[in-house]
Amino acid sequence: MITSLNVDDQHRLVEAIRRIDAMSVQRERSVHVQALERDLGHRLDYVHHDKEMLDVWALVDALLNYPGAAHALVRILQTFYPTSLPVRALGEVVAELLPEPWLDQTERRELHELITSLERTDPGLSHLGRFPMLYRRAVGPAWPQLDREVRSLHDVVALLEEMPAGRDATPPLLLFVSDLAEYAGYPTAAPFRDWVRRQVEAQGLNGAVFLGDRSPEVTRGEPEPSENYLVIECAPDALEADRYLVTAWLQVGREPGSTLQCSDEALPLSRIPELLERLLTSESSVIGRPSPDLTIEFILPRALLDQPVEQFKINIARVEHRIGIRYPVVVRSLDRMREAAVHHDWRRKWDWLSGHSIDAPVCLLARPGECDKEELYSKLAGASTAVLALAFPPWSRADDDEPDEHWVGLVAGIPVVAWCRDGRDPAQFAREVKGLLAADVLKLPRRTMDLRRQALSGGPEGAGSGHLGLHLTLVFDDADRIPEPYVRLRPPA
Repeated sequence: MITSLNVDDQHRLVEAIRRIDAMSVQRERSVHVQALERDLGHRLDYVHHDKEMLDVWALVDALLNYPGAAHALVRILQTFYPTSLPVRALGEVVAELLPEPWLDQTERRELHELITSLERTDPGLSHLGRFPMLYRRAVGPAWPQLDREVRSLHDVVALLEEMPAGRDATPPLLLFVSDLAEYAGYPTAAPFRDWVRRQVEAQGLNGAVFLGDRSPEVTRGEPEPSENYLVIECAPDALEADRYLVTAWLQVGREPGSTLQCSDEALPLSRIPELLERLLTSESSVIGRPSPDLTIEFILPRALLDQPVEQFKINIARVEHRIGIRYPVVVRSLDRMREAAVHHDWRRKWDWLSGHSIDAPVCLLARPGECDKEELYSKLAGASTAVLALAFPPWSRADDDEPDEHWVGLVAGIPVVAWCRDGRDPAQFAREVKGLLAADVLKLPRRTMDLRRQALSGGPEGAGSGHLGLHLTLVFDDADRIPEPYVRLRPPA
């Protein structure tokens, strides 16, 4: 419930409504509720009851869920019955128990009418798939995720209106509607933006600071589309060593991910392609993502880092193909995410790489045991070393607890690690990987996808089963996009 009253105060509202003759009988009460819904610009969702007391109680519950709804009901009743003493008494109880909402009645109705228009242009409700990301962006980390099912954006708007402004004095509702405008598209985007602009002016907010890079007036031209990430985490099951608890998120840009799959049933690795195919073909938020580009990320424990996950096959529109030739596919380290003590080095190296991604230095290791672990760690700990390439795979699963070169690189904070799964002649690997790691390292996932396509092209660039594109694992671990379960809590500001 948005506006919370104790039982005694809610009972006072119920009794005040029931004392009004026209509100004491359900048939007449429904006439005034319909007038209220027209005034609000949306329906009031609540379950009707045969018993009058329970029905009025449910109505009050619904009124409390929408800011301004109780005040609007009083205004409507005052219009119908201007001299009624019970109506005046209801107005006094509402004024005492419920603060006047900050949003103007007319502006609130217009917003809800715009949302109704959006729902009509998007009957599949694909916009709800993007709601968790937009909601989290608007409210920030201080507010928890909703603990109830989202049936309508009207509910979301009502909830956000009740939330106080953040430290920059910006109401979360305005942030949410501003972002919603970017995702709504024609024909509702422009009216949403106009609505936000009016509120910024009415509230005396700094438009440039508030809109930032969201506003077309502040940023010249169209904004760059955000990258989309389908993130699949496979966490080892405590009871069965060959099964994994799988969680899937859709993440847009740097925003928190929205959960698509979180099952208590542990799955074998062989079931992952089936899950992938379902998410890519049936999940509305994935299909309706804001831009066509999509990167698939596998968050894997050490035992699975060498798995050829990019070779998983899916069937889309009766065409079977490996995911690695349709999407950039990268691997991320579950163990490093769980090891908070190494996050500082990881973030520091990612920050450095983000500013020096053109021709970044690469540490190339040709053979296992080339240097001892402490020497290697010291070599990789330098601030300008953020890319590691190895001509050999990780040690066998039997040696998981013993650190190898791959694990030393991860502990040292290296965000980009590439290796050949089947082993490679060091000189050949050096030649092959040199071109791949040249230029802009931040575009490596897409270049790796192109390499995988070359391996299967059948042309002169393809080299059959020995092509590096069929045997390359790429760890590409963005330290700015750590899933929420692994983000360390920070002290309050």
